[in-house]
Amino acid sequence: MRNAKLLWGIIVILTAACLVLTRVAMTETRAPGRDSAASKGEESRVVARIGDKTITSEMVRQKVYSKYGMEMLNQMLDHLAIQLEADDRGLRVEEKEIASELTRMQQGYGSEEEFYQSMKEQVGMTREELHEDVYFKLLVEKAATADIVVGENEISDYIKQHPEEFANTEQFHLQYILNETLEQANRTYELARSGNDFSTLAKERSLDVNTASEGGDLGWIEENDPFVSPGILKAAKDMEIGAVSQPVQTDGGYAIVKLIERKEDKKGDPEAIRETVRKQLALQKAPPIKDFTEQLRDKWKATLVDTDQEFGTPGTAAASSAPSGGQ
Repeated sequence: MRNAKLLWGIIVILTAACLVLTRVAMTETRAPGRDSAASKGEESRVVARIGDKTITSEMVRQKVYSKYGMEMLNQMLDHLAIQLEADDRGLRVEEKEIASELTRMQQGYGSEEEFYQSMKEQVGMTREELHEDVYFKLLVEKAATADIVVGENEISDYIKQHPEEFANTEQFHLQYILNETLEQANRTYELARSGNDFSTLAKERSLDVNTASEGGDLGWIEENDPFVSPGILKAAKDMEIGAVSQPVQTDGGYAIVKLIERKEDKKGDPEAIRETVRKQLALQKAPPIKDFTEQLRDKWKATLVDTDQEFGTPGTAAASSAPSGGQ
């Protein structure tokens, strides 16, 4: 689902920026005992030229640090504060928990590989960086809710009041062709049913410029997707794999739909559902993650030292940024 992909891209783009900055910092940091002449040579290394002007690695570093250095430093302090608190309380995040969260994040993508490729292309985050981001997200949530009690009755009541959240749903992989008139759509339907390649027809006849070049591919769509015409969703639910629908009226015209694949999105077994609700209700009772992380920084006495020289900012404690993937 394209909207799910877009929303996730927005969520992680700031995290990606900080991760890139961390790599820059590590690359540019001088090793102990490094020869000063070699250091100066590295700092003056030319990385770009235009006309008679040059840009050195040190110029880039200073620009990046002065603009984003404090954000990166704050994120590093947040992560250290979270880890200190978790170690003190004996809290851990298991690999299976990280894997489960990553699987949840992949909803709306055709496959695991498509998800990771999209994250790499859109926000520059690798598998390892996403893994780290999810680790700290889960760890700070555990720390924030460690002292919060959620009763079994609260969990049961929530599940009863929100049955739609826990019902299994279907997802459809669809192609479609959008025509302006019913006559045009009927003609498209006849051509598709007579053996013409659906992707080619979409490129030649579809009004939807966003999908026509991709053969009308809509990707994976949930059965209750609010951004897709109800008529298209109903047609998909009633179709067999490989079938082509008769014209379906939408707000933008008349659509011909082809069902490529379908799958069921299972919400988990009853025990897993109750644990999910327990965590959700605990987080609702907990302070906002941003505020909680600031409290941890105060508790563990985080201090910014001499940041004016490195980042061009006053050497006093700055407001903590929210941890990656937090509330």
